[in-house]
Amino acid sequence: MQIKRYIVDNMQQAMDAAIRELGSDAVMMNQKKIRKKGLKNLFRKPVLEVQFAYDPNQIPSVKKAKATNKQHDGSSFSTFMHPEDKGWGDHYKGKAAIINSEQVEQLNNRMDTFESTLTEFLDKFSYMKRDITYDYPEEVEKLLGKLIESQVRDELAHSLAKQTEKILKEKPGANAAEVMEHLILEQLGRAEPILHKKFTQQVILFVGPTGVGKTTTLIKLAADFYIKQKKSIGIINADMYRVGAKEQMELYGDMLGAPVEFVYYAHELEKAMENLSDKEIIFVDTVGKSPDDEEHKKDLLEIERILKPQDIFLCLSATTSYASVKEMVDTYGIVDNYRVLITKLDETKYRGAVLNISWYTQRPLAYVTTGQKVPDDIEIADIESLVKQIVRN
Repeated sequence: MQIKRYIVDNMQQAMDAAIRELGSDAVMMNQKKIRKKGLKNLFRKPVLEVQFAYDPNQIPSVKKAKATNKQHDGSSFSTFMHPEDKGWGDHYKGKAAIINSEQVEQLNNRMDTFESTLTEFLDKFSYMKRDITYDYPEEVEKLLGKLIESQVRDELAHSLAKQTEKILKEKPGANAAEVMEHLILEQLGRAEPILHKKFTQQVILFVGPTGVGKTTTLIKLAADFYIKQKKSIGIINADMYRVGAKEQMELYGDMLGAPVEFVYYAHELEKAMENLSDKEIIFVDTVGKSPDDEEHKKDLLEIERILKPQDIFLCLSATTSYASVKEMVDTYGIVDNYRVLITKLDETKYRGAVLNISWYTQRPLAYVTTGQKVPDDIEIADIESLVKQIVRN
């Protein structure tokens, strides 16, 4: 596969050019608004940069050359012939694209480079092929651009744009931005934080991949309930594989005056619960492993069976790519009735990741973390603020 970039005034121009030059199988990879360089362009309207991936064998000129070659001798020759096939190459010089072995290797390298990227885009191929030429009203197109700039998935952004356009047709005079915000609010729903019931012991389980800040997030919430809400707390640490995990948790436990139980095997959980039987809230940390680790999945199910937690939080980083998020969500989908906790929101300016996660998981948001300070840098997800940052960035 190869990539070609077009600088155009609108998406229709890009699509027309791509189909004409690259063929109908070209796939849009990315689009963004840019401003041309130079002083004279400073006050001009930004233009659209659109990138397409295409198969060199499928471009119209190459396909036409193939058809011509076939008509000449009744056989089907490849347009890309090896230099040693001199007779055919000399006869059709100028009509066929002849490349040498070095160019073939370069092409193969390019295809390898784009393989992982194309995998992520294959799931939306049919959708984008239907919607790439869709002509939105100007006010909706501007909102669509903001969504895409916020890193909202293309298919989700187009879906929201189409719903907005439909409502505007049904409700003349409605404000497009308000309609879009309403639709995103409906998708995100209401934040669902921890609600502790008096006189009951509550077990809160944290799951998620390595590197998302799961342990630090647990400590932030534990500190909040201990310091601000005056609850008696205990901690169970089942993450014994990470270097320094035991020492880190012991330190936090001492700071909070909270007992910490360390477990290596699922059957040790019952004893840990007995030791913490007088605590109002028990926070449980789990190990994060590869999504392909079947043993890890079994351990999680066993932990859930034994502890019967009232709250389960899947921790996902706002900086994680959508493809990785999908993989993680599919892995932890074995856990029942979890809510989503977004970490590292301070490490990216794009809020579209929050909407993407909500859309793919179809689970309520609970908290977001905004830094490393304990217990300050965690808050209940402010849905309305997130929506405004996505739409009015």
